[in-house]
Amino acid sequence: MKKRVTRWIVMIAAVCSMMLCPVLTGYAADGTLMLSDPTGSVGAEIPVTVRIDAGGQPIGDANVTLSYDPAMLEFVSGTNAQGGEGSVTLSGSGTGTETELAFELSFKGLAEGTAAIQVTESTAYLFSDETLNLSAGEAAVTIEPGDGTAGSSEPTERVLGQESIDIGGVYYNIYENFTDALIPAGFTRSTVQYAGAEHSAVRQDSSGKVFLFMISGESDPIMVLYNESDSTFMRAERVDVSENFYIFILSSGDGSTLPEQFVETTLALRDMSYPAWQNMDSMEFYLIYALSSTGVEGFYQYDSVDGTYQRYMAQTDTAVEPEEEEDDSALGKVEKIITDNLLILAAAVAVIVVILFIIILILSVKLGRRNAELEDMYMGDEGENKPNVKKKSRQQFVGYDDDDDDDDDDYLEDDFDDSDFDDEFSDSDDHYDDGFDDDDEYYDDDYEDDDDIKEYTPGKKDFSEKKDSYEDVDFIDI
Repeated sequence: MKKRVTRWIVMIAAVCSMMLCPVLTGYAADGTLMLSDPTGSVGAEIPVTVRIDAGGQPIGDANVTLSYDPAMLEFVSGTNAQGGEGSVTLSGSGTGTETELAFELSFKGLAEGTAAIQVTESTAYLFSDETLNLSAGEAAVTIEPGDGTAGSSEPTERVLGQESIDIGGVYYNIYENFTDALIPAGFTRSTVQYAGAEHSAVRQDSSGKVFLFMISGESDPIMVLYNESDSTFMRAERVDVSENFYIFILSSGDGSTLPEQFVETTLALRDMSYPAWQNMDSMEFYLIYALSSTGVEGFYQYDSVDGTYQRYMAQTDTAVEPEEEEDDSALGKVEKIITDNLLILAAAVAVIVVILFIIILILSVKLGRRNAELEDMYMGDEGENKPNVKKKSRQQFVGYDDDDDDDDDDYLEDDFDDSDFDDEFSDSDDHYDDGFDDDDEYYDDDYEDDDDIKEYTPGKKDFSEKKDSYEDVDFIDI
């Protein structure tokens, strides 16, 4: 009965675990929805940037609804945006290469003060159809007093440079009249000389690096790192690591000093591929070259599973050449095989130990049984020999003669010499002759007869014939 109850409990637990499996395997990635905090004036257009970051993973579809105060702001236009009268709806989708979606919105300042733009609803998915949970923020639009030019509802026309610059196979033009809303924190507006002309730019306060905004066709502006020493451009992709920290992924970096397990490859972010170095020991980790918001330039480790970035610290212990020599030798190859298959070897050793233990146990049992059988056989042999000894009686010694018996015979013959015996009794006859005259003849006849009848038998002692005195002699009629 108890066994049946136990089986039912196990079956119910298994069914429950199977039912819970789909729930446990559900996974929702985490992303961020960020809005810029621009500053404008009454009557002027104020740009607002909305970014949906998937944490480094390819992003799919996204829909966002924003709300604002229509008494202070008026929605003018935006990329993939529709709305008015206090509400704006954004919708976009990725192609599998982007890790974030950006929306550029334009509002018109109606009244002086601070207007809030809030996220009222948002849904987003990764390109793999997994749900993307967005931690949404809000924008605070600062509206300053106007300069008397209010009333125009026409959007500000983009002013682009004449030079077409090839960056990664795509031609861009310098965006000259960008607004302050596009300037990241830690940067200030500046200018730079290129191709004999002065262009608008921004400079990082901590590192002094110069960035330009560029546009290709009707696309959104991007940031490009400009090298003043050789007048070259390098695309930079901004990735927000946390609320107050971000990095610019650069299309540069020298991986020759990296450990040998890192192999050069590419990493797709938005519509651009960046050089990366994949860790072959842990395939989900990459190294990318980036510039942080604090001005630190170097390698950062990217976790493609969690979509997180972390500064990479190079290992100081570099004893690579001896290890390579050992790997080329036979001993090094054997050591590498053992290291790579340590778990399998441990399991094999455990199996061998168990087998040896079983063999030893079986042999010990067999030896114990064998010893018991030998002991039984030995005891049986002793039992068979004992009756043979018991069957032997004193008769087996009849006629047994050896040197010791010969000595005994000689001894007895000496003790019971006939002449001595006759002399002794002769003296006795003389001694008692006077007192017992009538009986002398009778007793003499008896003793003479006894002397004739009794003879000494070898091997037997007749102590009845010899006494301490004559009176102690027993006479027996034969």
